[in-house]
Amino acid sequence: MQFDSKIKTIDIVNSSTPLVINLSGKFEISYANHFTDEKDFVNTILEIFIEDSILNIDINLEFTYQSECARCLSKKENKMKNSKSFKLNIDIENDYEINFDNEYIDIEPFISEIIIDNLDTLYICSNKCKGLCGLCGTNMNEIKCNCEEKNLKESPFSSLSQLDL
Repeated sequence: MQFDSKIKTIDIVNSSTPLVINLSGKFEISYANHFTDEKDFVNTILEIFIEDSILNIDINLEFTYQSECARCLSKKENKMKNSKSFKLNIDIENDYEINFDNEYIDIEPFISEIIIDNLDTLYICSNKCKGLCGLCGTNMNEIKCNCEEKNLKESPFSSLSQLDL
């Protein structure tokens, strides 16, 4: 089930109490070496209301995603729980392009922000990860390959190793 992140504007404007909404489904994300696949999901409970021309959005989020090690390409399933509050003045322009003249408000940018703020830009499975062999592609964490190491003197950059830095 695809995640439906649109909320009717009229429901928010006409509500005298905070509107509590449960949303869940598949939420696609691809950021750095993190991504979602068909088994990943997002569950969110949001409370949304307007008070003194301020749109208040409180989001509680539970999210599953995959991470791929930048060195050895092994995958790991992750689960994230987080919450965040947003306050926007509805009378002026905002970064989220919320416009009450439209029929719906899309909360996807808020959810994306929560998720991306909590993801590392570079995922490494462990500090001791040896990565892949540059010649044969074998995962060096699992098997020691028989490839000969390239002679550093053959490299066009070998003279840089003589610099005193």
